[in-house]
Amino acid sequence: MDFEIREDRERSRGRRALSREWAAYLRLVQQGLSNKEACRIVGINLRTG
Repeated sequence: MDFEIREDRERSRGRRALSREWAAYLRLVQQGLSNKEACRIVGINLRTG
């Protein structure tokens, strides 16, 4: 996978970074991961996922 987990998960890095994270999240869910696991890997809040 070509996506890197952010080191600083608390601060957003703008709309582009979030759209990259969202795309990575969607790929993980399509591969069969649960919402909780995909959010943990990408570094986004469960509610975002």
